Amino acid sequence: MITCRDINNLRLDGVELLTGEAGLERMVSWTYIVQTKPYKDHMNPGNFALLVVDSLRYSIEDAYTAMLELNELGISGLAISVEEDKEAIPQQMIEKAKELKLSLFYICLLYTSPSPRDCS
Repeated sequence: MITCRDINNLRLDGVELLTGEAGLERMVSWTYIVQTKPYKDHMNPGNFALLVVDSLRYSIEDAYTAMLELNELGISGLAISVEEDKEAIPQQMIEKAKELKLSLFYICLLYTSPSPRDCS
């Protein structure tokens, strides 16, 4: 098994740990792309959740609510990308993830598509 620390230690281009160092030892059993509700029908404890904030499925506010629900289901960590890197992850979300001891990663889409935002 791998942990969120292992994911962080990979130092993948465009992936940044925003907070949740206390949760880095959580075991990762699988990766889950957050797309369909209810989450409990698709989610298993230990899943590492990937969520894309875009204009179709999730706003940044929806991402906050999803983080809370997914944490209750026992996710190991959460990685968020924002379409065209238009918005920053809100400080409220970062602080809540820290409180939950949930490793929260940001995936910069600059590495996968043209973006005006510098994610270095």
